[in-house]
Amino acid sequence: MASAPGADPVFSPLDEELALLPGRLAPRQQEHLTHLACFMPFEKAAQMLETLLGVQTSRETTRCLTERMGAYMEIAPMAEGETSSFSAPTAQPAPAQYVVSADGAMISLVNKQWVEVRTLAIGEPTVETSADGRAEIHVHQLSYVSRLCDAFTFTQHAAGELRRRRVGEARQVCSVTDGAEWCQSLMSIYRPDTLQILDFPYAAEHLSPLLEALEQAGLCFPDRMLSRCLHVLKHRGPAALLRMVNRLGNDLTQQKGIGEHLEYLRKREALMQYPTYRAAGWPIGSGMVESANKLVVQARLKGSGMHWQRSHVNPMLALRLAVCNERWQEMWHKAVRQQRFVQAPHQSAPTKPLAQVLLTDGCCAQTSSPPPHAAAASMPRTLPMASQQRSVATPRAPVSASPVLRVCSSRQGIDCPSENTPPHPSDRCPCGAPLVRFKGHRTKEYCSDRCRQRAYRQRQAMKRWEHWRLIVLS
Repeated sequence: MASAPGADPVFSPLDEELALLPGRLAPRQQEHLTHLACFMPFEKAAQMLETLLGVQTSRETTRCLTERMGAYMEIAPMAEGETSSFSAPTAQPAPAQYVVSADGAMISLVNKQWVEVRTLAIGEPTVETSADGRAEIHVHQLSYVSRLCDAFTFTQHAAGELRRRRVGEARQVCSVTDGAEWCQSLMSIYRPDTLQILDFPYAAEHLSPLLEALEQAGLCFPDRMLSRCLHVLKHRGPAALLRMVNRLGNDLTQQKGIGEHLEYLRKREALMQYPTYRAAGWPIGSGMVESANKLVVQARLKGSGMHWQRSHVNPMLALRLAVCNERWQEMWHKAVRQQRFVQAPHQSAPTKPLAQVLLTDGCCAQTSSPPPHAAAASMPRTLPMASQQRSVATPRAPVSASPVLRVCSSRQGIDCPSENTPPHPSDRCPCGAPLVRFKGHRTKEYCSDRCRQRAYRQRQAMKRWEHWRLIVLS
């Protein structure tokens, strides 16, 4: 008895109607499991899901799901244009003051390798009165950016959150750092007028060994000399301390253990005007980013016995940022939308018999171009290729390709234009502006240097997107 021919794989219409995701878990169960894995190890998250919902899953399934959704969540803002050069207009005015602080935290990778995860904290300063009546400066409305990368890449990656918080529109911005070059240059790119402040505890870390080295060189200091110097530095500034040190001889100040600390403080004298900063309502400590290192990074990636693959660090950081920035629902929907968009070309669409197509939708020859309503809609965009660049727009709901186009093109060989990548006219700039033709010269590809630079940034982002697409699809 002959066997029946195999059928082509298709989608069940109910899958699209219920918005199901790949895997045996329901969409809400996948969200809950990923959310739990942001706070606890994968095995604990699987046990907690079974306790709460009665759904059994393995540690490996939890790990794969979490890393996959974290990768989608990481690339979703880039693909949907969140890091574009334009910010959405809003009726609310930007805050008058912002405080930013950058620092790094070490985590362990496999093969006993330690790497630095860079973190940026953004907040709004407020002056509050303590129980004893003293004025204290606190930072509220905190949000974070965290990533395992080099300093240059981190500077580009931080642009999205800085633009979302509208730091560029604030009247005043200060940056409290430990004096590292990459921390100072981070804000100098986006806000050249940023007030740079050296972290007060970090200045104290250089002042303390300086006094110890001077004592070992033979100088005698009164009791509690360190606390007195810190009090002078905080309430009077560094000038008085530097004048005292300048009275010492050159032979003494050039000794080992003295010269490097003294040179560090002299070089950063302009960053240690703490009385002026406190009078203006600025914080003088970087506790906001120190707590961010513990809250965002170390709470999940630096547990007992944890060693991470390098490619899995940033996806987990993307999930942690969605939680700590209180944007979980927003970022989860973006990740799901990006997952469906990436997997759409690899899946077969539901088809109808050809006779039914011809009766209900008309002749195949009339379907060589997408219908008007389908052409007007757009899918959540990945970054366009170099020949298909266009200005960044707000992503809209995805629209599946017409079944008629797929049936006709597969059965009769008709070339149907793609709804995702409409042809780019050669006489127009990617932004839509018409290009001017000059007789005897080749037509320009862009209408201005601004469009050319935007296209270059999109090509660079496309390279990173292709890298993550290969990771997600592997």
